[in-house]
Amino acid sequence: MVQVRNCPGGIAGVVQHFNQVRTELDSADGLSASQRLAELDALAAALDGLRLHAVARVEQSQVWGDEPNATANSYLRSHHRRCHKESAADLRAAAALRDYPVLREAVHAGNLSRAHLDVIVAVGLRTPSRADALPDFLPAFLQISAHHPAATLRQVMRRWADQIDPLTTATDEHNAHRRRYLHVNHVADGVALDGFFPIDQGAKILAAMNAALTDQYRHRDTGPDSRPGTGSDSAAGSNEFYGVPVSTAQQRADAFITLMDRVLANGGLPSCAGSRPTVTVLVPLARLEQPCTTATSTDLDDLLRQVSDHQDRPEHLLRTGSAHLGVSNGPGNHLISAHTAQQLTCDCDIHRIVLNPDGLPIDLGRKARTFPPHLRKALEIRDGGCIYPGCSKPPAWTDAHHIIHWAQGGTTCLDNAALLCNRHHHDVHQNNHTITTTPNGPATITLNRRRQ
Repeated sequence: MVQVRNCPGGIAGVVQHFNQVRTELDSADGLSASQRLAELDALAAALDGLRLHAVARVEQSQVWGDEPNATANSYLRSHHRRCHKESAADLRAAAALRDYPVLREAVHAGNLSRAHLDVIVAVGLRTPSRADALPDFLPAFLQISAHHPAATLRQVMRRWADQIDPLTTATDEHNAHRRRYLHVNHVADGVALDGFFPIDQGAKILAAMNAALTDQYRHRDTGPDSRPGTGSDSAAGSNEFYGVPVSTAQQRADAFITLMDRVLANGGLPSCAGSRPTVTVLVPLARLEQPCTTATSTDLDDLLRQVSDHQDRPEHLLRTGSAHLGVSNGPGNHLISAHTAQQLTCDCDIHRIVLNPDGLPIDLGRKARTFPPHLRKALEIRDGGCIYPGCSKPPAWTDAHHIIHWAQGGTTCLDNAALLCNRHHHDVHQNNHTITTTPNGPATITLNRRRQ
């Protein structure tokens, strides 16, 4: 039981009553608990009113005058376990109850919650013109507060504020535009995005993302292992692999990549040094010629020689032994696995570049397209889209996959190719599923159920 000193007003008795109510709720049915909840909401509103009354008395008494900072805010922070933001909100709310008796009466009667009061204070008293108009509209706002959540009240009051104080709305939009940013950070295993956009720019992002999500949902997987609520039968998720749900955030990530694929493919972006924007992969031929799980040996003597030769540029050490990914119109390159390198080089433009031991190019080979247009069209006719079991992604959403990678001796022909969507292309490379082709039908997959 909470220990409270016995003081005038019967606070200890109130606490004892709360404990009795808690005991009753332990055995209450849903309807009784709901009725009690309504009573407690009203009581909490009235109690918040008492708190704010005490805050107002603290401020008016100037007991805080001997504090180091000599402010009511600093006194509340040091004596009542509040941060600056909480203390400031309490002082603003207490002032509103003092200046607007109708608010004070509603709070003391338990008809106006602290959340609703904070909305009225934040929106209605933000500028002098709003404060002048607020008393005439308070009865309507209190009626809304009595029947609707604080979010609804905020929506209505923001519209009211825009109509009586349009300049502030325009200023807010201008300030939001000045705060716009998009941070793109390379982290250990990927790229992290963090951004803020004003409403007009954000709406463009939402419109594009919603379109991509809609298209993604229409072509969602309908595999035999899908489960309602977790798999592709649910509008909130689809299967990453059989039985593994995809979160809403992951669906947005997939939709965002789909948008980027289309932007890069339409040829409308400005070129850089005569080359269109592309994703580039630099991978040693030896990493493609052997299984992805095979380790490559690093000679200690050779490494020591490189350390000596590259004392001023240590970032070049060992770079010719691993695969790296970058972009044609920006700096930096990033390590990727042999799995990802093989996946990305299944269907792309290939350039042969011979490097010396220090990683400097000494010879450039001719450019070759792995799957020319006529083979790509034949694949689309044969496979009709992603061949992964249960996947219904159309041909336009697929990559042409080498069953035996070209660097490992595989040829660029129909018998050595299959269409896979990006998700299942990654799955095939990651889990070594077996793909076979037949003369009279699409390619088929035998799933390896062992996950790495």
